[in-house]
Amino acid sequence: MKFWDREKEKAWLKHYLQTEPNAILFVYGPKSSGKTTLLMKVVEELPKDDFIYYWYDLREELISDYDSVIRLFFTPKGWLKEFISAVKPKINLGVFEIEPHVLEEIKRKERKPFTEMRKRLEEDRAKGKMPVIVFDELQKLKEVYLNGDSKQRPLVRELFNFFVRITKVLHLAHVIVMTSDTFFIERVYFDSTLENTSRYFLVDYFDDETARKILLSEGLSEAQAVEVVKMTGGIPWVLMEVLKEEDPVLVANELYKQTKSKLIELVRSNESYKNVLKKILEGENMYGETEEGLKELVDREVLFMDPVNGEVRFQTRMHERAAKQLLGLQ
Repeated sequence: MKFWDREKEKAWLKHYLQTEPNAILFVYGPKSSGKTTLLMKVVEELPKDDFIYYWYDLREELISDYDSVIRLFFTPKGWLKEFISAVKPKINLGVFEIEPHVLEEIKRKERKPFTEMRKRLEEDRAKGKMPVIVFDELQKLKEVYLNGDSKQRPLVRELFNFFVRITKVLHLAHVIVMTSDTFFIERVYFDSTLENTSRYFLVDYFDDETARKILLSEGLSEAQAVEVVKMTGGIPWVLMEVLKEEDPVLVANELYKQTKSKLIELVRSNESYKNVLKKILEGENMYGETEEGLKELVDREVLFMDPVNGEVRFQTRMHERAAKQLLGLQ
């Protein structure tokens, strides 16, 4: 995804990563708001030799049990050198490389995985590098249990205990968790065991004026830019799509029609959805409500819930316009 106009967010994140670790940072926001793109831009612009990054994109991983998590975290010694020479990443990429026999002991639960990870982080700091652990869509681990038994400790809880120790207690490494799952953020935000150990950073869509300026800078006319923003808002992914075609307004309209069609089909399946959409359109703040259909509309990414700011709103401009038309309010 092309990078546009995130100077304020970049400056905040750069400053944060250059301070002493003292909290888990949750970077959250609507789907396709540019969270990963923003963070990648930030780390590419920071001094390469000062940092080492352990980056886990869980969207690309099949995680089902303890063994698959161990395979995600650890790799036998010697792998990293071959990978770096082949890929040549723009950042100092780290992996938790360990001797094969140690890896087998971890799999057999004869060694604690987090102890081995902490040792590597301490080695990084001894070499003058700041470790940064990044998890993209960490909520994929929420159904995994340490012993494969749902009556046992959830892996995510153990991970957070480890994160608190290496940030808040030992000030050893930065930990960044990125997610668009706001129910996951809500559970974390109100978890008393994580109180005073976490910070939250919202990466939202571009506002209308910024989106208009972006489209103008890419060669659209004023009329085209205004019409696209009116229909779709400032979703980075949508801006990329409309700029690929000769008629950006037509593409924006097609994307809107697709959103509207999906919403119509969804509402047909559950009448309670109409009541929720109507209340949102009338300006009612439904955050914290338990009304039927609200959670499903958030899960289906029609609505976006922000637990940090205590609000529920439409996921995109297109969803809001579609809901207005559907309910005869436009």
